[in-house]
Amino acid sequence: MADDRQLSVSEIKRILKPTGQAYLSLGAYPPIGFMGKSEWEQMLNGFRVERGGSIKEMWALVSPKE
Repeated sequence: MADDRQLSVSEIKRILKPTGQAYLSLGAYPPIGFMGKSEWEQMLNGFRVERGGSIKEMWALVSPKE
C-alpha cells in the first residue's frame, strides 16, 4: 500500500463483504511503514474498528460500517 494507500483502501472497502474483516497494518517503522496520525485516522474512516486502531499499535482489524 506504500504507493497509493487511498486507492488500496478504496478497493478493500469495495470488495469487503458485509460480514468480512480486514487487517490493516503500517507494517514497519519509519521510514517504510510510517504515516502520520491524521492519515491513519483517515484510512480507518469508513470502517468499523474491531480491534487495535491506534497509531501506536500500528494495526487495526476492521469491518464495513453499517
